[in-house]
Amino acid sequence: MPDNQKSGMIEDFCAEMAEQDALAFAKECVEGARQRGLFSFKDVHLSKAIIHTYLAWQDEPGRPLGQAVTMQALKPHTPNAIRFVDWLNRLFNP
Repeated sequence: MPDNQKSGMIEDFCAEMAEQDALAFAKECVEGARQRGLFSFKDVHLSKAIIHTYLAWQDEPGRPLGQAVTMQALKPHTPNAIRFVDWLNRLFNP
């Protein structure tokens, strides 16, 4: 993850920027699909399935992660996101 503190993929980081009630429901939907055998993704990609299910419900479904941040479907003002942006600014704009 971008914070180098937790394990995970970029999707795990982006999930922190999602509306948490809707994300929880997206997780329920993905888990329901798993229980019914309606999935073919690997377990390691569970977070990808959840965040992209969430993004499918946003205005203009299916936007890539970066565009989802730009369009505010993912809120970039969470503490981890702010720390990440601050780090990028220190790294590239010393």
